[in-house]
Amino acid sequence: MAAAALLALSTCAMSASAFVIQSSPMHNLHRVASPPSLVSSSGRLHQIAMAPRLHGRTNGHSLGVAMLAGAGASVVKHQQSSPARLGPHIKIGKKGAILNPWGLWVLTYSMILAFAGYLYLKVRQALSFLFLGRLKPTAEHCCWIMHSWCKIVLSIGFSAPEVEGLENLPPKDETVLVAANHMSWFDVPVLHGFLAGRLLWSFAKAELVKVPVLGTYMQTAEHILISRESRKSQLESLKSAIKTLSLSRNVFIFPEGTRSLDGKLRHFKGGAFTIARKSGVKIVPVTLIGNDVVFPANALMPLCPGRGIMKMVVHPAIDPEGKTDEELMEETRVAIASALPAEKVAS
Repeated sequence: MAAAALLALSTCAMSASAFVIQSSPMHNLHRVASPPSLVSSSGRLHQIAMAPRLHGRTNGHSLGVAMLAGAGASVVKHQQSSPARLGPHIKIGKKGAILNPWGLWVLTYSMILAFAGYLYLKVRQALSFLFLGRLKPTAEHCCWIMHSWCKIVLSIGFSAPEVEGLENLPPKDETVLVAANHMSWFDVPVLHGFLAGRLLWSFAKAELVKVPVLGTYMQTAEHILISRESRKSQLESLKSAIKTLSLSRNVFIFPEGTRSLDGKLRHFKGGAFTIARKSGVKIVPVTLIGNDVVFPANALMPLCPGRGIMKMVVHPAIDPEGKTDEELMEETRVAIASALPAEKVAS
């Protein structure tokens, strides 16, 4: 259980703890319980909201590798959705998180790779002490390790997504804010591993620094940490996001504020667009498709390979200059929704 919980955290890394910003009327300012905020160009207040807890979901697909996944081989289109053939499986914990043979295989090799990366960081840190800091791993170096880990884990698991629209990315030396839809723990590894080699930073719960392996990575990579209980920490995280962008570090965020329980694109919160406007960086809308089929919310690990199911579509970047937060929000949502079937867009 400890190993499974650790990998679940490392697989979703910042996704499990992604903090997002949502809009609320100005009159909510007087409430003590309201989190700190930024005021948008149109006078609306943007509040930080935590990603909520896991919820059950039963949709999924089977694809190949029957001897491990216990699933019948089938070819699946990106827009299809049908109940998963789980094969032999167990349910873990009070919420009955599903783990089948395929998920156990992914859990095993992912943990091995995660600990290999952890030991590498520790060796570099020890050598840095001996050689007066010369070999100390930088935040960029650590983020590259995460990028490599995500790409390797998904590739070994036959889950490298089909990628479309990479030509829409601005030049690699231009800092961007990536905004994507969110419906699976696999969303973060896909973004980290397959966005043309771009290194990404994100929001993360401050409590994660206490988790072995993951905590070392979070601190060394200098991700944007935030405390659930501290209003001051929440406000500082917004400033940290702007500062991170100013250091030429790309940031990604899920504007919906939570994983979609049914895979549908939900309404966006406003704070991500305030950050983009204040930073002056372009927003890169990204549509993720099929990740929730492979790794649904009711699963501890992926249920089947993602090849032929998972897809990522990169849309043209949106320049925030001269636009309000609301205009940026609408443009981004329209772009992301354009690659989804109509039934996957909430009205």
